[in-house]
Amino acid sequence: MTSLPASLIDAHARWIQADRPEQGNFRWRPQAWERRFSRGEGVKSIDLGQSVRSISTAAAAKFDGDGSLIERELVSNLHAPETLRPDGADDPQAVVTAFIAAMVWGYGSTGYGPYRTERVLTTDPDAVKHLCEVAAIAQDPERGGIAAFATIAEQKNGEYLKFLGPAFGTKFLYFLTAAAPGVTMTPVMDAVVRRWFAMEADISLNTTWWDTTSYQRYLDALDAWSTALAVGSDDSPLRRDQIELLIFASARGDDSSWTPATEAITFEDVTMDQLLELLQEDIAQLAEKNQSSRGPELLTALADWVSENDMIGEEVTQPGERRRID
Repeated sequence: MTSLPASLIDAHARWIQADRPEQGNFRWRPQAWERRFSRGEGVKSIDLGQSVRSISTAAAAKFDGDGSLIERELVSNLHAPETLRPDGADDPQAVVTAFIAAMVWGYGSTGYGPYRTERVLTTDPDAVKHLCEVAAIAQDPERGGIAAFATIAEQKNGEYLKFLGPAFGTKFLYFLTAAAPGVTMTPVMDAVVRRWFAMEADISLNTTWWDTTSYQRYLDALDAWSTALAVGSDDSPLRRDQIELLIFASARGDDSSWTPATEAITFEDVTMDQLLELLQEDIAQLAEKNQSSRGPELLTALADWVSENDMIGEEVTQPGERRRID
């Protein structure tokens, strides 16, 4: 069994002491998303602006009229199988709305989220069809998230969901599997998680390419640690996404003072780890074009150097200036 990292034990203890808080709500900018989609290329037979309004309306109903808040449960509800396939057949508008909601949850209030999401939806002429296929596989109890991941990995060439890398693609898979009864949840594997695994567990993960073996290695570790943390306590094994939350909090230092679920978190500026993560898919595309792995290797080395120098979680503001998100 993969040994239990000391930092995860510490994060778990602090999480228990704080009464097991979930991730807090945080803000996004509905107007910016709708504005971007209204002036972009658009997607045939899909109203992207309506998708944004649907998310904002759901948020307003949950948060006393405030449509600019987002949180896990709200996004998960938009991924419910009965919402995506109300009559047993795909509802493409609902699938796109769910995908955009997962991207909103991933990008928060950062200004580049709408553009990057639109790029995924418009570069692949069959993006909506492919998202529907991925959603159906992920929510099938006999296949699930790992099969959906493998499907993308096998098809990831040419224009197939181009510019959707595993860091943000697994956010979509996470919500699809979390919302589907009888399906084993498959959580997010992004650059923050990859660096934490390398530093704290000496486990190598790949978040540049859709590497199914790497994702399975990640899931196996989460399962092993979930069981190990429950030993000697009255707790049942933690869910995979709870372990991922502990890892994310530990990596960013958030576990030192957990933010209550009722308190909105604001991400106004891009953090250094977010910036590096954003570069991954573009570098991967260049690497594929040039048939060279040098770019991804350099980016990984840079990300590891940043992490080793304790700059993860710091905001990029003015040149030469940094401040940490508390």
